[in-house]
Amino acid sequence: MRKFIYIFTLLLVAATAELAAQNMRTLFVGMPDTIFPLLTATNRADCVDFVDAGMRARVSNRLDGKSELLRLTDDFLEMKMSNHSTLQMKLLPRSAGDTIVCMVKTVCAESCDSRILFYTKDWKQLPQQFAYPPIKDFFVAADSLDTVLTIADIYLVKLNLSSSDASMVAEYTMPSYMSSGDSLFVARRARNLIYKWDGKQFKR
Repeated sequence: MRKFIYIFTLLLVAATAELAAQNMRTLFVGMPDTIFPLLTATNRADCVDFVDAGMRARVSNRLDGKSELLRLTDDFLEMKMSNHSTLQMKLLPRSAGDTIVCMVKTVCAESCDSRILFYTKDWKQLPQQFAYPPIKDFFVAADSLDTVLTIADIYLVKLNLSSSDASMVAEYTMPSYMSSGDSLFVARRARNLIYKWDGKQFKR
């Protein structure tokens, strides 16, 4: 019985150490199809191999389109999923001592909009750890703010993770139905918002 417990403990320690040592390469290749259905595990492994060989990491996806791995480091990944969508992933250290995966999915038609998700390294989804700002926060306070908010009446936000540190930029993207005059009026008053990861969540 003691021998069984000893062996089980060793296996558990080994599995925990392996999980802790995972970098973006191993996480990307091993992620479940339910989270990343567009590419097969073979497609993802091919992308990593192409990057390591200094080749263009472009593969055919399950929708008969092309996906391309644009950048890959130990803690960051950026991928062009299709002509209209991108994926970013970043490993973030938590104050609890573990590391989690932050994933940003962006879809662009005439305007871009992003969704942010958080996972453990064994791909269990975590509660949201980013509070989307209200539209008014994207604009410099001025006499024209009420006019801006009347024109900018749809919430479209593009998120961009940094590859070099634990920060993220949020950008308000102009709705496609805006006239060129309205778009210019709003753009002149808009600002990007910068967020820093504090070990628990992204904060401005």
